[in-house]
Amino acid sequence: METPEQIITLLRKAEKHGADLKSPKSVVSYWLTLGEKENILWFYKPGTIEFDFDKYEQAVKDMKAVGE
Repeated sequence: METPEQIITLLRKAEKHGADLKSPKSVVSYWLTLGEKENILWFYKPGTIEFDFDKYEQAVKDMKAVGE
């Protein structure tokens, strides 16, 4: 699954504002201050309340690859 551009943009914004990208909790906490609930849900496994850490890690890799 390809990471949506909006997620990549928000990850960059979080990093710029001091969120630790190694910590999903740090990024999610920052996004909550922005009211980005729908984008946070993108990281959850469909039909569950389980955060998909692999999806998160891939999105961070995608963000870094786009920036290169």
